[in-house]
Amino acid sequence: MNKQNIRQTILGLLTLFSMYIYAVANTSSSSPNRVTAKKIALLDVDLEEKRTLNYLNKIRKGAGLIPLNSRTELLSAARNHAKYLMQNHRIGHYEDENRSGYTGKYGSNRSVATGYQTAMIIENVSSNNISYKESVDGLMAAIYHRFGFLDFHIDEIGIGVAQNLKNRAETAFVYDMGSKKLEDLCINSKNKKVLKPLKDICANPKSNITKKSFLDAIYAHKYQNSKSVVYPYDGQEDVIPVFYEEIPDPLPNYGVSGFPISMSFNEIGFKSVKMLSFKLFDGNGEEIKDTIFYNYKTDPNRKLKKYEFALFPLRRLDWNSKYTVRASYEADGVIKIKKWSFKTRNFDIPLYTVTENKNHYIIKKGKSAIFYFPPLSNRDTLGNLRFPSIFDISFVDKNTIRLKAKSMVDKRILFKFGKHQLYLDVQP
Repeated sequence: MNKQNIRQTILGLLTLFSMYIYAVANTSSSSPNRVTAKKIALLDVDLEEKRTLNYLNKIRKGAGLIPLNSRTELLSAARNHAKYLMQNHRIGHYEDENRSGYTGKYGSNRSVATGYQTAMIIENVSSNNISYKESVDGLMAAIYHRFGFLDFHIDEIGIGVAQNLKNRAETAFVYDMGSKKLEDLCINSKNKKVLKPLKDICANPKSNITKKSFLDAIYAHKYQNSKSVVYPYDGQEDVIPVFYEEIPDPLPNYGVSGFPISMSFNEIGFKSVKMLSFKLFDGNGEEIKDTIFYNYKTDPNRKLKKYEFALFPLRRLDWNSKYTVRASYEADGVIKIKKWSFKTRNFDIPLYTVTENKNHYIIKKGKSAIFYFPPLSNRDTLGNLRFPSIFDISFVDKNTIRLKAKSMVDKRILFKFGKHQLYLDVQP
């Protein structure tokens, strides 16, 4: 086991050596008409970093966790990695020392290189997102990355955003998260002689810390954070309804499924927690039974920790719909029930569901509409699309598009998305 793995094992807070790519499909045409490529906006990366932090903190506070403060050293590390990914057209966490812009093999190395005094950081990375919200929402749909954002011990973060100016669709959002209390412990423990000190936690190899002082540091926010955290949290709105894929993949046999539900417990507050039942209900009160439940024993990738639980609906949820969750669990010998609700994203423009029996719609020139194509299988996504230049089309997700006709069309237009077909008439 190398030092990096030792660090991960001691902390029990995995730096996620994986990535989540929430990539919109490329636009290409099923019509003989002239084709146009949708232009991607130029990101104001400084503003995007601030918006990302505000949005992430809104989520953490809604879930019952303290907000994260921006930290200069972590910010530099995150920006360095985001720039590296763009310079080398790469994705993920790993850096190759032979490539341009190399600042450290992993997030822990890169954070120490910028002056952060502990190697115990959690890193999330997303690629090819065109906004802060798309990045965070995509990572919150990816269960392992979600638990990184909803970690109980962190209180600091650096967020780096970069964009390839020659290919604006190529972007990187990097999140490096750590604990000020743990870093302070490393700074104040230099050259102290202690019995059986923990190694490889602090940047300075001469820093000696005990297991007790280490645990005291990472549990410093015990009383500031909730005893348990659910996501989506109670009363949350604007939740995306879908999960696609993550590396490592918790649902390797599915390319598209429903947004996962999670519950995690503040470990310092409990001696034992056992989930007895974890159920999801639709707006009519009907249980959604086609689900998979994971805990640390059943998780196929062994990434979940002892007090982390996840429920995966195997079919994607509906737009603009209310869902209720009911969790029954035994905590320190006492059986408890928690019930909460959330609502999936709604749009301020018309939303149409396209099926085999209902695939003809009329739209107004210059007016946008959303078209949702329910998956026909557990791997059915829209894939590539070609369209005439009179249409402005963008992907909301891999099964949903936003469409606007910029001018009139004198005939019915047929769009083909794999097995899906959409017939459109444009009116003044």
